[in-house]
Amino acid sequence: MSYYQNNNFNPNGGFQNMNNQNNMSGFYQPSNQFSFPQGSMSFGNNPSGNQGNDSNGLGVEPDPLPRGILYAFSTKGYPHEPPLLEEIGINFDHIVTKTKLVLIPTFSQNVLSQEILNDSDLSGPLLFFLLFGLFLLMAGKVHFGYIYGVALFGTVSLHNLSKFMNSSQPSTSQSKLQFFNTASILGYCFLPLCFLSAIGIFISLNNTLGYVMGSFFVFWSTWSSSGFLNSLLQLHHARALIAYPLLIFYSVFALMAIFV
Repeated sequence: MSYYQNNNFNPNGGFQNMNNQNNMSGFYQPSNQFSFPQGSMSFGNNPSGNQGNDSNGLGVEPDPLPRGILYAFSTKGYPHEPPLLEEIGINFDHIVTKTKLVLIPTFSQNVLSQEILNDSDLSGPLLFFLLFGLFLLMAGKVHFGYIYGVALFGTVSLHNLSKFMNSSQPSTSQSKLQFFNTASILGYCFLPLCFLSAIGIFISLNNTLGYVMGSFFVFWSTWSSSGFLNSLLQLHHARALIAYPLLIFYSVFALMAIFV
């Protein structure tokens, strides 16, 4: 309880209390004075330690989203809500980074971070396979079924082979290779073969020049993918060994682009 001193001065001497009913040794409690129980109000910190659903730490609930058909197509969301593409696992920064690393096949393994290696994004590989089939279609070759069939069979085979190579390395027991990691690496390194199929639209590849260009783009894809897998599996002096099955895998797609 808070008490206030009455400072009304009486000329006859002393101080006079204006409220005789609440007189307590010259002090009184005004009627408009409020007392709050301890813990009834909090500013910033909640004494009970339970913040509930407040988003700003002040005990204030966020405004609810408006309802209705028109607002269903709006871009308004709750504060600190992640974007939709990030929630479904599509990261444009990783897509651009991995594409640049494929386009520069002489990259150092130190450039590859563990976050990039463990990325299992398949949006880029699906786009590259679709472009490869579209360029072949523009050149008069319909091979969509063969493309996705060979890609699926080759990815499963190379993934199992990579797991066997990883299990033979005692120092890499901490790295766990997932199927989608292998599929993502093989799909991103498929990009050079899209250039080969695009060139086949304008000139015939069933000649010496086409064989040379096909060998070049296959070696490009093989070198890039072997670098990714070698860094992911942490293999020592085994890049040539893992590059051999990758060379066979990408050569099948080059044959689709060269021959009718």
